[in-house]
Amino acid sequence: MSFLQSIRDRGEIVKIFLGTRPVLVLNSPEAVHDVLVTQSRKFSKGLLFDVARPFIGNGIITSEREVHRRQRRALQPAFHRDSITTYVGTMTDIAEQQVSAWRPGEVIAMDRAMRKTMTVMLVAALFSTERPDGAEAMAQLGERVAEHLTTLMRGVFMGTVLPAPIASSSVLGHRRYLSAAAALRELADTAVRQARQDPTDRGDLLSIMFAGTPANPQGMSDVEARDELLSLLMAGAETTSTTLSWALHELGRRPEIAERIRDECHARPADVLPDASSLPFTDRFLREVLRLHQPNWLLMRRALEPVRVRGIEIPSEAEMIYSAATMHRDPAYFPDPLRFDPDRWLERSQQELPQGAYIPFAMGNRKCIGDFFAMTEMLVVITSIVSRWQLRPIEGHRVRPLVQAQIRPSSLPMLVSRRQSR
Repeated sequence: MSFLQSIRDRGEIVKIFLGTRPVLVLNSPEAVHDVLVTQSRKFSKGLLFDVARPFIGNGIITSEREVHRRQRRALQPAFHRDSITTYVGTMTDIAEQQVSAWRPGEVIAMDRAMRKTMTVMLVAALFSTERPDGAEAMAQLGERVAEHLTTLMRGVFMGTVLPAPIASSSVLGHRRYLSAAAALRELADTAVRQARQDPTDRGDLLSIMFAGTPANPQGMSDVEARDELLSLLMAGAETTSTTLSWALHELGRRPEIAERIRDECHARPADVLPDASSLPFTDRFLREVLRLHQPNWLLMRRALEPVRVRGIEIPSEAEMIYSAATMHRDPAYFPDPLRFDPDRWLERSQQELPQGAYIPFAMGNRKCIGDFFAMTEMLVVITSIVSRWQLRPIEGHRVRPLVQAQIRPSSLPMLVSRRQSR
């Protein structure tokens, strides 16, 4: 990521090599907006998603053009704000179950804990996989899914940045990536089969997938539904858990911010949905985490035809990179960009920034369909933790950014202690 940051002043579009592949880097908000929004129909998803497709199928992340538009229309009802309010109770129950299991004086590997929590939450809230063997079995399932997702995303990253013969070698663990993908497909297939056997409309994502639409009266096939589950698990669980890990890292370093969030949580009525209006400071805190610690450092597009972007001729088939992580550290839009300050969003709101300067959930017709869902999940988890626990970094342990498919903390052990009641 530091290399991408270093070439920001070399022009709006700069040619580099990704391994042996020439790629063009979009360096300005205007160039990113032009590719993602204004001329989006002239671009496909690109190499990164070509690599991901054999692993996770042709779901909403990897599909193109009309297929993607049809999938997005079919899934959109599950992500309406009204629908998400019905998930909040489940989210809260799972967050409380997970964090109440901690013990005072215990050292928790927060990066692993967040991956497990967010996977369980996504599976339970979206797929209604209620299990007769109870919450512990659901937690174990979530942990297995989280481990497979981590392995799978590493494989996608290696396949993107390395030449195919090297990326597919057994020395680099290609068989582990294939095994993780097969295990996830089997879990998703099982969830689809179980849902097919129960014709009840539970109002969850699988029920919405199976429901017919005017454009597709039969609803999705089992394979289509499986691919959507894999896409949403990959996009939802990994990104939110990584963001939450960075959020807890900042809370451990800044107890005064944790206190402000705690006070705000206690002031919010229990029957009010956790969102930007009821938790304004916590919302600003998460937006600042997404700015300074944006997980998605490398996303791609491919030109489908010759196209002119910001006065530069782009040939057909050209691969393009844009990095939200580097955009979010541009001092032209974020003064003193390495300073963590949630209140900077009081001085300049997201709406006042140039389009493309702050894109934590991307933009245009490929903007993350679950952005509000993810923000709600993270608000629920943060409030559950801060209301009960005080987090302290382990003395002498250095948290470093680990750049793979996402920018994750290298490891995040933290000491937890009970908060004193007021």
